[in-house]
Amino acid sequence: MGGAVRDGDISKINIIFGWCWLFLGILGAMWMGSHAFAPDWLGGYISISRRLLRLAHIAFMALSLTNVLYGLCMDSVSLPIQLKKVGSFSMIIAAVSMPLVCLASIASNSFQIFFCIPVLSFCLAVFIMIVGQIKYIKYERRNRR
Repeated sequence: MGGAVRDGDISKINIIFGWCWLFLGILGAMWMGSHAFAPDWLGGYISISRRLLRLAHIAFMALSLTNVLYGLCMDSVSLPIQLKKVGSFSMIIAAVSMPLVCLASIASNSFQIFFCIPVLSFCLAVFIMIVGQIKYIKYERRNRR
């Protein structure tokens, strides 16, 4: 009963995380919206700070929904549980780290080097899903014969 993660639990982790992260993103959007009409907020609309804040918000929302989608697709892939775990947690790392790196980069340009963390995490998760979907299609074709 302990801390072992079962196959079906992996998909639920991404679905629950995605909905919770989306809720936090909506709250962040509400805060941003309350400042959006101040023309000089964070240096004005076209400032790099405002651009990074918009990117953080977009990443927050998009990667939340991507986590939900990832969780919904996870049960259909034909992969070992360990690989599913890697994909699942890579997707969560991408969703958390992209907005954080964007926000940290507003404070200091030296954080820009860390953009590789969310990008590589996202690429790994997507690659694992692609491999799993291809293996599933091959499995389905083999079983139809």
